[in-house]
Amino acid sequence: MKNSKQFILILLIAVVVNLSSCKKDPPPVEQPFVMPSEVIHKIIVDKQGIKWFATEKGIVSYDGVKWTTYSDDKNLSNGPIADLAFDLASGIKLLWSASQIGLNSYEFGATAISFVNYSTKNSGILADTVTAVGIDAVNVKYVGTSKGMSILKAGKWDKYLGRKNEEILARFRISSVSTTTDGYVYASTRGGGVSRFKYTDAISGATTFNKPWAWGLPSDTVYTVYTDGIAQWYGTKGGIAYHSTESTKTDWKTYTRSDKLICDSVYAIAKDLSGNMWFGTQLGVSMMKDSVTWTSYTTKEGLVSNKVNTIATDLDGSLWFGTDQGISHFVNNKWEKY
Repeated sequence: MKNSKQFILILLIAVVVNLSSCKKDPPPVEQPFVMPSEVIHKIIVDKQGIKWFATEKGIVSYDGVKWTTYSDDKNLSNGPIADLAFDLASGIKLLWSASQIGLNSYEFGATAISFVNYSTKNSGILADTVTAVGIDAVNVKYVGTSKGMSILKAGKWDKYLGRKNEEILARFRISSVSTTTDGYVYASTRGGGVSRFKYTDAISGATTFNKPWAWGLPSDTVYTVYTDGIAQWYGTKGGIAYHSTESTKTDWKTYTRSDKLICDSVYAIAKDLSGNMWFGTQLGVSMMKDSVTWTSYTTKEGLVSNKVNTIATDLDGSLWFGTDQGISHFVNNKWEKY
């Protein structure tokens, strides 16, 4: 009888141990996405509404649900990315990035992503330090480097340093490149003003916007250029310049702190779907409505950081702001932080 009880006890213990060993492990806890860097240099939104972020440590995308980081198989593109631009006319999804190891391209195929790096070792680019990239309506790439403007058209490289005796693109850092509907290219610099030119198979229509001739430009330190049709907006060390034509000496309008701009150091410019202009500065964001009404936002209102490097308008009308301390999203008059 005693042996029977011992046997039953051992049997019960074995059953309990067996059942406990059959329990499923708890599902893994999904970890929140962490940006590779909080420093955001550029934001662009593609035709599918995917947001692309150039950070101090590579490229990140966000489709509204999922965050994704990108690098090549040799990890060449994990460093600072200064600028981003999508191909406008190639018919394929091709992303170009400005980096310290040259100009990079990512081609997004149906099942894979291919990466190409253009450097001084394998191409005709002027320098490996690339600070800006712009693409025109016929797919010509304008690549701002530390030694001037490199131009890539149909696989062939050309260069442009600036108007004769005014080679500002070689002497000063190229901060931004944008094109207008009439074919002009505008390249802003930090210290030399703006270089304007056209390019087909050679340079034409070249001029320089700087003080004192371009009287409406408040400073020759120009951080960004935003184009709208043929008009240009410039963010400078001394405020904003709006220029409605390509003429050097006329058609300028300047906006500064005296016009209720929150700060005269303007790093980013964007236009929302309602036609309002947004300006990212050292001390926050200002929005101008109808060239008269101004509204400003800082960390007090919910901006993640007051130093705003880049602004992008989303397909739904909301706005994205890249700062030195992360990302802010302004949607339905509310601020979200990432």
